[in-house]
Amino acid sequence: MITLVGGTFNRFHRGHEQLLLAAYNTGNRVMIGITSDQYARSHKNTLISYKQRRERVEKFISKFTSNYEIHPLDSVFGNTLDVDEAILIVSPETYASASRINEKRLSMGKTPLKIVKIPFSLAEDLFPISSTRIINGEIRRTGKRITPINISVSTGNDLKFTASVEFIKSIMKNYRITRNTEYKTGSEQPFGKDTMRFATDRAMYGLKDNDYSIGIESGIFYNPINDMYYDLHYCAVIDRYSTITTGFGSGFQMPDEVIDAIKTGTSTNEFVENIFGIEMIGHGRGISGLISNDSVTRSTLIYESIRNAFIPRMRPDIYNREFH
Repeated sequence: MITLVGGTFNRFHRGHEQLLLAAYNTGNRVMIGITSDQYARSHKNTLISYKQRRERVEKFISKFTSNYEIHPLDSVFGNTLDVDEAILIVSPETYASASRINEKRLSMGKTPLKIVKIPFSLAEDLFPISSTRIINGEIRRTGKRITPINISVSTGNDLKFTASVEFIKSIMKNYRITRNTEYKTGSEQPFGKDTMRFATDRAMYGLKDNDYSIGIESGIFYNPINDMYYDLHYCAVIDRYSTITTGFGSGFQMPDEVIDAIKTGTSTNEFVENIFGIEMIGHGRGISGLISNDSVTRSTLIYESIRNAFIPRMRPDIYNREFH
């Protein structure tokens, strides 16, 4: 059995390394196809010569094995139609081509190749590493951002802004976070689906030319199981490719008296100020802090919602999604 892997390998980067390592780890002889200059120029604007690309691939794979061979590719099929059986290692970017190869093999009466798709290697900004992004001067071959990751948070609440900064700095280094105040709000105390809609609207208002835009809203959700209402923070994150991911913070049961007041049009902030004399509690410990003796403050719940909204972006392969 042999293992096939192919690509342009232009501006050799960490994603290419993972592709070659996946092929090596099969334990088979590895047959590497590198697109020829003529074929690659038909779909690449900026290209390093075949000789240089081959040298870079060989320098890497030879660290792990001598059981390999390299051939130029002059078509999408290469030598994949000639072998009897093999494993074909592909990235999400080349998976469609692998499907075409197997369709062609079946039409020739040959058994399909076993296709192994490895996940994208993500850059610091959680977008895939690519040669194009390296050429454009946005990232290094390791995925480190050269230009800052621009992130907008649509809020007038310092807690939401600070929680966003705290989370982003835990996963990224080269970033710039700005506050967007040009957005519309629907209600001071949304219920159910309105909470999600308002958070998403906030995020969309702040996207503009940013890499990411964050919108956070807290709302009241009804639980028919126990006939109670819960306070939940909801975060929507939209990226420059218009992909949205969302997350909730921990929910907690609201006191009946607060819910009764909200139903008459009184906001949580107004209720707490009227009953306890505490002004703008939503900009501080939150009602969660008040009723939990500060064991759970609002800043924690906001942070949770932001963190959870980013989770699908950290391992998109597990979610079978591609963020690019």
